[in-house]
Amino acid sequence: KDSQNCVLAQSMNFICGCEGPGYAGANTHTKQAVLAWLPRSMAILSTLGSSFILYDTTKTIQKRRRLLNHMLSTLSVFDVMGSIAYAFTTLPTPESDYIYGSRGNDATCTAQGFFIQIGTVACFLNVSLAVNYLLSIKHGWKDEKMKTKRLWFFIPPIAVGLLFAFVGIPFYDNMMLWCNNSARYWPEVPV
Repeated sequence: KDSQNCVLAQSMNFICGCEGPGYAGANTHTKQAVLAWLPRSMAILSTLGSSFILYDTTKTIQKRRRLLNHMLSTLSVFDVMGSIAYAFTTLPTPESDYIYGSRGNDATCTAQGFFIQIGTVACFLNVSLAVNYLLSIKHGWKDEKMKTKRLWFFIPPIAVGLLFAFVGIPFYDNMMLWCNNSARYWPEVPV
């Protein structure tokens, strides 16, 4: 009962419908549905929130001129991309994986993983936003001075995020609730 094969078989019980923990602890059809729909609903709310920020930061010429609003708009665009990818949850997962709601294949799984990773550009842009606040509040920089450094607020976070998204393409695979980077992390790689 404690052998590796037994543990593996029990962790895959959702395929045959046998007794066991199910995937991510979801051992009933209802729990699996909740597991798929809860992140989907949160992703939809995130998409709506970012869409509102995008609308609010671009609705007047005065707002479009501010560097802060440029950063918020760019951050929101990447967040919308990532949130929409998360909203699909299990749909792009290959049907052969027997996950609740899976209707996809390897290509749709890779596409979802890529766009989820693109969404992390928003996290990197958040660092630029924090630097913007630091420079304006603590160091007294005005918008005009910060605009001279505009490229440094945008290019590094977007370049790093795009690099991670493209480098991860061979590794995007089913992660139970959605497709994402399934490569082993350095701490997990045996030396």
